[in-house]
Amino acid sequence: MSRLKRYVHSLASGYVLLGANMLFTLASAPLALHYLSKAEFGLWALTSQIAGYVALVDMGLSASGSRILIDYKDHRANGDYGSVVKTGRS
Repeated sequence: MSRLKRYVHSLASGYVLLGANMLFTLASAPLALHYLSKAEFGLWALTSQIAGYVALVDMGLSASGSRILIDYKDHRANGDYGSVVKTGRS
């Protein structure tokens, strides 16, 4: 597959995923309101908001931390591996 085809495929699949996420987000609140009581819906909304704020604060560091750990996993003796683990934990 050429580089241009991969780029177009990646771009298109990214937009499809954005659309699917938007549809799920728009459909989840009415479905939750239909099947949950008012107190349960309030708890669900609160936990959704907290999870959203934690994801914003995270800024993708958990995913990048695992990719960085892969670079240092074979050289555990020199201390860089432990440094990455300590940085990712805090």
